[in-house]
Amino acid sequence: MIKKQLSMKLNTLIIDDEPNARENLQILINEYCPNLTIVGLASNVSQAKIMIKQLSPDLVFLDIAMPGGDGFSLLNSYEDRDFSVVFTTAHSQHALKAYKADAIDYIQKPIDINDLQKASNKALKYTTYSLSDEDSEQVTTEDEIEKISIPTRSGFIFIENKNIIYFKASENYTEIYLDNGKKVVSSKTIKRYEEKVNPHMFSRVHKSYIINKHNHLSELSRQMGNFAVMSNGDNIPIARRRLSGFMKEIN
Repeated sequence: MIKKQLSMKLNTLIIDDEPNARENLQILINEYCPNLTIVGLASNVSQAKIMIKQLSPDLVFLDIAMPGGDGFSLLNSYEDRDFSVVFTTAHSQHALKAYKADAIDYIQKPIDINDLQKASNKALKYTTYSLSDEDSEQVTTEDEIEKISIPTRSGFIFIENKNIIYFKASENYTEIYLDNGKKVVSSKTIKRYEEKVNPHMFSRVHKSYIINKHNHLSELSRQMGNFAVMSNGDNIPIARRRLSGFMKEIN
């Protein structure tokens, strides 16, 4: 896999129902944010969904108050969102809700150039850490001990795979349960971990769970449904459509 460098440019989509606001932000980005490339402008949520699917942006500048659906409704329509978000709005009362939606930043209109550049740099740093670090996601030592890097809001931690009991989806975050009783909250979605973990060690058994079948699967229970009983005693549901494949894996 090719590592993205710090000089990378982020494909950027602007979503705002006001034409002047869209055009003004586009001009400011083109002039003051060389690490961003505008790939599209959308005027509402319906149009935005189509453009996100077609263009796969790295970054979205998103207005909140729009007719036909606000910015939060757009984000809530994605179970596993793979683009970063900067909210742009004239209303300050949405700031807390914006950060809870895992936004990179929140900029009030009229947009200040310094605020825009700071948000741009945040987005670049976040995407670089999340994507260019993929080459080092799995680190194998001479003793063949695999580790995985976990991005958190404060930086990165490295954990041996054998110490991970399971991953649990929590909105746009992932909770990682360890065999020492601790829990780590990561800023990546569970879909990103599914793509990166060792498939011989881990299995996605449910839309919300990835379990360590190699080190921490104690038993399978079919009382009141299908559950994987883990080494810490937690019962993890196994989705019916995933059961057959999972049984083949462990057999």
